[in-house]
Amino acid sequence: MKKFLLLILSFLFLFICSCDSENIKLPSLEGKSRAEITKIMKKYDIDYGFSFAPKIITSNDMLDKFVAYTNGYESGSLFPRSKFLTIYTTVLPVNPHRYKELTMNFDWAGKSFLKDGYGEVTLSSNVDGDTAWFIDKVTNERFKLRFLGINTPETHAGEDPWGEVAAAYTAMRLNNAKSIVLESEGSIKDTYDRYLGFVWVDGELLNLELIELAYAEVNLSNSKYEEIFLEASIEALKTGRGCHGEIDPNYDYETKKFK
Repeated sequence: MKKFLLLILSFLFLFICSCDSENIKLPSLEGKSRAEITKIMKKYDIDYGFSFAPKIITSNDMLDKFVAYTNGYESGSLFPRSKFLTIYTTVLPVNPHRYKELTMNFDWAGKSFLKDGYGEVTLSSNVDGDTAWFIDKVTNERFKLRFLGINTPETHAGEDPWGEVAAAYTAMRLNNAKSIVLESEGSIKDTYDRYLGFVWVDGELLNLELIELAYAEVNLSNSKYEEIFLEASIEALKTGRGCHGEIDPNYDYETKKFK
């Protein structure tokens, strides 16, 4: 009888060991960033990846934080090693810096944007995140300019998430500018008869800044700024911020209207 019980216990022990080798006990990741999670998960022989949780961000303290495991798994749950584990976090911080590294390497002093393709202007009125009305300082002509190489979410031809936020940010930058210099490249007008240009605000390229803040997507080719625009766009896309998927708390996704 004793031998039979020992045999049963041995089988149970081997079965439990076998089950343990096929599963891992999920660790607690509460409050951890993706970098911290990566260090913790190195201890486990399992394939995993990150995804963004649809969570409204109300402060910077909420950025880059663990939210949940996939499919309702929790800390302490047994997860099969043979499966792929998805770990959900909040969106990541943006890191705008490239727009400060560029310089205006062209001669604009005393020139007219409308006549020479470079020149200082004054703001007449704001339109949205990537369009504004300016006045040429040399000719005194008022004209509409579409920011070259970027697309911000719509505010007039439809209403898109982050459209109002992008428009408000552009308006803030232009209204508080000490100097605004425009730079053209290639075609000076688009098919809607709007002028096209890069917008330098106090020596900083606003087009690029909007990309880095995840307020704009890139639409630029055959340009001297193409590479840096694309690099900035990829960096912003990885954060999941703004127009790259983050929930806009001021937008009604059912009616597709601003609140």
